[in-house]
Amino acid sequence: MLTVSLFSLQPVFSSEDTEILCEEKTVQYSEVFTDGVSLSEVHNIIENYTGNISISSTTRILENSTEYRAYVRKRLSELEMPSCLEYLPIIESDYKPTAKPPAGTSMGLWQFMPNSVSPYMELSEYVDERRDPWISTEGALKKLAANYRQFGDWLLALAAYNCGAGAVKRGLSQAKDKTYTGLCTENLIPDHAKAYVKRFLALSNIIINAEFFGYDKLNLANQIDGMEDTSYFFYDDFDYVTVTHSIRLDVLAMELKLDYDILRNLNLSLIKNITPPGREYRLRLPKGMGPACTEAIVNLITKQFLNKE
Repeated sequence: MLTVSLFSLQPVFSSEDTEILCEEKTVQYSEVFTDGVSLSEVHNIIENYTGNISISSTTRILENSTEYRAYVRKRLSELEMPSCLEYLPIIESDYKPTAKPPAGTSMGLWQFMPNSVSPYMELSEYVDERRDPWISTEGALKKLAANYRQFGDWLLALAAYNCGAGAVKRGLSQAKDKTYTGLCTENLIPDHAKAYVKRFLALSNIIINAEFFGYDKLNLANQIDGMEDTSYFFYDDFDYVTVTHSIRLDVLAMELKLDYDILRNLNLSLIKNITPPGREYRLRLPKGMGPACTEAIVNLITKQFLNKE
């Protein structure tokens, strides 16, 4: 039977545990991404994860990323991709859109490297779309879907997202057992890719089964339905205006009488907080502000408050 420590709340499994009685109701355990991985192995991964990673930190990440997760969850449903992929940016970036490691060149929710940006996003002197939560999400889901089409297995697709499709392809060409488990057993993928997939398995299983484990705050933080009216950018319902001049976001926000942080957070891909010179740029705005922004830009041109770079 499943036992729970009242002090650590770390579950101790037997391989048969799939449900518990919680406050006079049965809570089912939902297996996530266990194709090719035994349930007992997933349980061992989960126990190791909860021993090393703070559940409270994961709860805070979920609470602070509701708006972005809502969009990711929506797109995964529309694309008919596994819903648990919503939790991958927790591993990648703690769901911080401008996250960058102290050493390294990756960036954003999904931690794209500069050499992996094309053909999904733009990276230039003025624009880094890895920083844009919506555009980078589209790029990441396209990349994950491409990996799945290539390998036909989501665990292999995740490993390829971490270490590259080339590394997984080379491993499979040498493997006797051409599965994710086979690659791990025969040591044909990098250790960091193994750790990455294991951490994802543990994290997604813990969050999805938070009620089963007794993590009530984590379970609550994972909820999104009913919170749509709490944010100006909950999904992707925005206005867009095509800008043909180089315009400073702070000046435009002042002209619009809009909080500068709102305008900046909607356009995080603008590295220098100005629209790029000499080209068109699609500026994102809160819903309903498109006409006012068009008028504001005309006013700025008239007042010559445009950036001259």
